[in-house]
Formats: sequence, C-alpha cells, structure tokens
Amino acid sequence: MYSPRQKIMWFAFSSRVFILLIQMVSNILIPDHDAKVFISPEDPALRSSKADNIVQLFVGGMKRWDAQYFIHIAQYGYTYENCLAFFPMFPLIVRYVGYILSSVLGSVINFHSTLLISSTIINILIFMKSADILHKLSIRVLRSESRAYKSVILYCVNPASIFFSAPYSESLFALMSFYTMFKCTENETLRFANIDILSALPAGFSMITRSNGVINLGFIFYASFKNVIERTLPEIAYKYRTLKHRIIIPVLLLPIFTSTVALFLTVIVAIFPFVLVQTYNYFKFCVPNDHNLPEFLTITEYLLPGTAASPWCNNSLPLSYSYIQRHYWGVGPFEYYKLKQIPNFMLALPILVLILYNCLSYLKNNMRLLLRLGLKENIFNFIYSSKMGNRQKQYSKTFGANDPVFFVYVVHVLFLSFFCLVFVHIQVTTRLLASASPVLYWICSSKINVGPTPTSDQNTINEHFRRLGIGKRIPSHHLSIANLEGVDNMYSKWKTFIVSRKMPDFQSQFIQCYFLGYLVIGTVLFSNFYPWT
Repeated sequence: MYSPRQKIMWFAFSSRVFILLIQMVSNILIPDHDAKVFISPEDPALRSSKADNIVQLFVGGMKRWDAQYFIHIAQYGYTYENCLAFFPMFPLIVRYVGYILSSVLGSVINFHSTLLISSTIINILIFMKSADILHKLSIRVLRSESRAYKSVILYCVNPASIFFSAPYSESLFALMSFYTMFKCTENETLRFANIDILSALPAGFSMITRSNGVINLGFIFYASFKNVIERTLPEIAYKYRTLKHRIIIPVLLLPIFTSTVALFLTVIVAIFPFVLVQTYNYFKFCVPNDHNLPEFLTITEYLLPGTAASPWCNNSLPLSYSYIQRHYWGVGPFEYYKLKQIPNFMLALPILVLILYNCLSYLKNNMRLLLRLGLKENIFNFIYSSKMGNRQKQYSKTFGANDPVFFVYVVHVLFLSFFCLVFVHIQVTTRLLASASPVLYWICSSKINVGPTPTSDQNTINEHFRRLGIGKRIPSHHLSIANLEGVDNMYSKWKTFIVSRKMPDFQSQFIQCYFLGYLVIGTVLFSNFYPWT
C-alpha cells in the first residue's frame, strides 16, 4: 500500500505517460491542421535517420503551437525578435540536458530529436516535483491531508495538462511559483530576518520562465509586511511598555531594520536574473552587430538580431515584452473582444467562473479581512471594539471560510483573472491560471464530494492497518487517504478517485468531467495543431 506522497508521485508520472500515449495515437490517426503559425526552420544539413522518425512518431505531436518557439530557441537561440516573447529558463534547461543526451545518443539521432526527448523528460520530472511541492504547500495552507491530497490529484489532471507535458514552460513555472509560495509560508526568525532569502531563488527563476513571474514578488512583499505587522510590531510594543530605561528605545527598532534589509536583499537577488535577461535582449537586438546566423535562418520576415531597428530599443526603459506581444500577437486592452473569438471565451469560461465566483464570494464574506489586508483580527481589536461591535458572520462551508491564510492567494489569482479578461488572448487563461496559482485546485477539492468507500472496502482498510500496525504506529493521514481512495486504489500506481470513482452529485461530476474532458480533448486537438487553450 502506497503512502499519500508515493501515491501522488506515481499518479503524476502515470498522468504524463497517459498524455504521451494520447498525443501519439491522435497524431498518427488524425491529419494535422494547417494553423498558419510559426514553424521553426529546418536545417537542410541536419540528417534524419529511422531512429529520428521513431522519435517523431512517439513525441512529434508535442511540438505544436508555442512549442515550436521553445524548441527553436533551445536549438538555435534567439534568432528572431518575436522569440523574445518566450523567456529563456526552460529552453536553456532543455538545451543543456540535450547536450548531455546527445553525448550518448548523438550517433543514433540528430540534435533536434534529442531536444524533443530532453523536453519530454524534463517536463515529466519537473511536473512530478511541482506536484510534490503543491502537496506540501496545500497541507500547510489547508491544514487537511485529505483536501491537500485531492488538490494535488486534481492538479495532475488539470484542464491544461497537455501544456504541462509539451515543450512549454508551464510545469517549470508551476514548480517555481508553488515553491515561492511554500517558502513564504515558513516560520521566520522574527528578530533577524522576516523572510528566508532563499525564497528569492524560485521567485527569480519564475521571472525568467514566464512574464507573469514578476507577480510572485508580491508573496515575498506580503509575507514580510504581514510578519512585521502581526509579530514584530506587537513584540516591540510589549517591550516598550516594560522598558525601564528609555535610552535603549532605538535598539527595539532593530528588528524592523533587519527585516527591511532582508527584504531588500531578497528582492535584489530575485530580480537579478530578470535584469540579466533584459540586458541580453537589449545587446542582442538593439546594438548593431553581425548576427552570424546560417543562411537558412535568415530567409524570414522576422526581425533579425543586431539590426537595432525595433521601436522598443529607444524606450527610456528598453523592455521588449510588451512591444512584442502587441506587435506580433495583437495583445492589448480588450483587443480580443470580437465575435469570432466567442469559442475561445467559452473555452476559458469554466475556469473563470470557478475562480471568480468562489474568490469574490470569499472577499464578500470577509469584508473586514479585506479591509485589514488579510491580517489577523486581534491586531485591530482596538478598532473593532469601538467601531464594529458585531461579531463577523461565519461561513464555514464556503471556499476559504473566514480563514485569513487564503487572502494573499485569492488576491493573486483574482488579479491574474482580471488581467486575462482585459489583456491576454482569452484561451490562454486556462493554462496561465492552472500553472500560476493553486487556488483552482483548492476550490475544486472543497467542492468535489468523493463520498465514502463501500463498507467492505472500509473493513478491509481497517483490517489491513490493524495487521500492518502491529508493533508500529500508523500515521493518521495514511488512514484518511486510504478511507478516501479505497483499498484497491491505494495499491495501484494510477487508480485514483478522479478516474475510478463515480461522483455522487452534479457539482462533483462537473468538476470530474471538466478536468478529464479538457485533458483528453485538449491533448487530441493540440497534437494536431487544432486551436486549444
């Protein structure tokens, strides 16, 4: 019988293998759609063997849509200006792992095939690690092993699953985002540094993985702010009241000073990789030089490096991303609000409804929490006692209830949701929110009703743990997950409630169908160049 963590890791791996199988079969059976999008030029000197054809047969369906850009960057670098829309962290990892694989497989397959294998292996491993980190984060925030487990199982079959397996940066971004959140929930040493400076590393890496990674800095700022207000200032006030010698008052402010320094250093470390990337972009495209590209890469309509002909180069702060999104993809406020885009709005509707309804309900039910920015109520008791005599109404059955720990995650995902509604291509919303925030999975884990296992299964579980527990203590959370899954599932690497259990009510059935339906349909459409999220 597997432990909850083992079960999660095996299911994360199994879900990736299942997606690989679906894309392979659909790519063989269904002809590719002519999407008229960017296709990476092929090197005419690159040989292609039977082994390369086998690689294309097994994982060729993964190299669709933006995956063309990521593989192109990994193979050739930033050869065109529009490639700057895709940040370098993921393609760099793919390239260097590809070098390692090429040293072993170079005599059998070409470098392009090696990169496809590299990206597939990397995303499987990173996805498994992201599931593990999400599990730890969920346990800490939800304080329920059962809900944390359900959240991660849902993450493993999330509606944007194909983008977590294809050569996209979603899995890597999810790992860095979840890890940043996890580091910001750790208990800090109050007097010397409110923030673990190591939280800067995943935050910084997320900023060079996807553009919206910069928002992860908000978790670092908020954790520092909350810690100072809730813990450091009350401690200072207490010591001030008990002081006998006022001369040492400046010493009491030392914790605030050290917290400020720690926050400053953390932010500097976090933004340093981003600054390096933007500096590279500027010198690559805004400083005149010879690009030295092979001829087959220069036959293009895209702007080449070293031409110094792009308008963003002349900005006071020469950042390329906004210009490139606007110029090449037509991204701008409400630019996507056209009748022909109604199908794409329908694709994004389920995730937007789930997040907006539940998160706005959380804020509506917790107006006082909103006004005090998610801080503990006892910090402002002196205000409430004089101006708000009535006790806040309790909402124990809604998402987040009255728990202030959800506040920062709700604000974060609401900002991203409204940003998607206004600025981005709306179909991107599903994968953007699925990789940037755990809130979707927390909401659905609170809504989905798995139901109890049959009595026979329950008896079998109890008997199993009774026999297994002779001479040792069985962790209670193992038993809670076994009761949730049933004995058969706990002995299976891939069977979980989301794929093997018939849900007892419409709400649970909707969540099950939404997650599994988007996984299967999305993989089939994506692998044949049909539009998806």
